[in-house]
Amino acid sequence: MKDYERFSEALEFAARKHKEQTRNDGVTPYIFHPISVAELVKKTGFGIDYQIVAILHDTLEDTNATEDEIRYFGENILEAVKLLTRSEGANEEEYVAAILQNELAKVVKNADKICNLWDSCFNGVVGEKRTDKAKSFAERYIKKTEKYYQGKFSKAMDEAIEVARKHNGFEYIQEIETPNYSREDMKLYEN
Repeated sequence: MKDYERFSEALEFAARKHKEQTRNDGVTPYIFHPISVAELVKKTGFGIDYQIVAILHDTLEDTNATEDEIRYFGENILEAVKLLTRSEGANEEEYVAAILQNELAKVVKNADKICNLWDSCFNGVVGEKRTDKAKSFAERYIKKTEKYYQGKFSKAMDEAIEVARKHNGFEYIQEIETPNYSREDMKLYEN
């Protein structure tokens, strides 16, 4: 099977599994998130297996997808998706340490956290006042990312934390931005 066919199948599968879900705003179809993560992974030069893991990264955690369904895309993809699947009450340090041992999972978690940091502060309509709930959620997300992820993944993630911190202080939603990091910025730190 050709790479674009494998990716298309993964995208169709994830879209079907996330069909009834929305992002935190209650409006945006959830599938936009894995697509954004896959786009960032692709844009910075990572191949099709990385992009497929990005598309599937939340399916075990947030849908009724099974390991056997994910295995269809490859054992290496299943292994990475399982590492990215956070069980309820998981120890965050152990979760991150396991991800850092798998190249596919590490690349995708890097892009996932960056996309989530940006979403936490740029979600909404430009010019609208940010709700206290949105600011509070973003603050908790930023603090957790600083504590467990900063300095472990990439320069891009560390910069995304700073961007999120700066923009979370704004009362109104500023111009909507999306992550735009170079391959060098996304280069993973040696751990």
